[in-house]
Amino acid sequence: MQPILDLPPTLLPHDAVALAPVAHRVIAEWPEGTFLENLVVLPDGDVVISVLSEARLDRVSTNGAVRVLHRFNAPPTGIALVDGFLFVAVGEPGCAAPTLWRLDPQSGDAKPWMELNTIQFANGVTPFAPGQLLIADSWQGRLVRVDLAAGRCATWYEDERLTRASGIEFLPGANGVKRFGHEVTVSSNGRALLLRIQVAEDGSALGPAAVIAERLRVDDLAYDSAGRLYLCTHIGHTVDRLDRHGTRVSLAGPEQGAAGSTACAFDRDGGLLVTTTGGILAPPNRQLEPAKLLRLETGSLGHDLDKAWEPPT
Repeated sequence: MQPILDLPPTLLPHDAVALAPVAHRVIAEWPEGTFLENLVVLPDGDVVISVLSEARLDRVSTNGAVRVLHRFNAPPTGIALVDGFLFVAVGEPGCAAPTLWRLDPQSGDAKPWMELNTIQFANGVTPFAPGQLLIADSWQGRLVRVDLAAGRCATWYEDERLTRASGIEFLPGANGVKRFGHEVTVSSNGRALLLRIQVAEDGSALGPAAVIAERLRVDDLAYDSAGRLYLCTHIGHTVDRLDRHGTRVSLAGPEQGAAGSTACAFDRDGGLLVTTTGGILAPPNRQLEPAKLLRLETGSLGHDLDKAWEPPT
């Protein structure tokens, strides 16, 4: 039996909102205690998932079949698809500098691409510009810009609000991050904040970041083509939608399989794919569930991460 992990009384508040469940289905399941961390959708519709607890990547076909794509010697966290290759941040927080790996999504062939030697805990990873990534450093409260060809990384934006909150250091600071044209949205998990940073024409950050939501604990996130945000609340056990005016609604909760929701991404047909842990941390009703890959029918198309830097039309 898996242990039940409770939340400390010092945890900053998270406000739940009304549940308006959408049609959903489970694509695949993993045993209880499996921690699915992040995902990326391939052009053929298959999904690659970073399995934190097992230090591996799994590939899930459109019919739900699961196979191991690659095994690492440390946990993989954020994952992004750039020019047909997967780039995955791998490392145990606090042990050594994480490494960015490059993998062939078909064969699983992999090699270390570069050390992320300025980062302590590489979490969310997302395309930022052609040949560049943005990586959230959850311990130092920074967003780091990575030039894949040059093998260089440098701080893009730094903010005390992206650091871990005092007394709940087990929760990350900067966590999920995505770009939508001239803006970048990043979650500060432990502080229950959602921040937005404007991007200058030369790609630099125009700070300070604006708070677009408070008392909202978000792990990873995704944009749809209209700029609305889809948010995985992890220990909140929901998948929420936040529109451009600040209105938020939950599209799935524990009854829809969203216990321990960690990350989300749109498939090519407009379905929102969601990874979960099954509720490893503070599960609903103290009942751990299998980890899942869910598909939610949101009625929206996703924002194209291959062109995340282009102004939306």
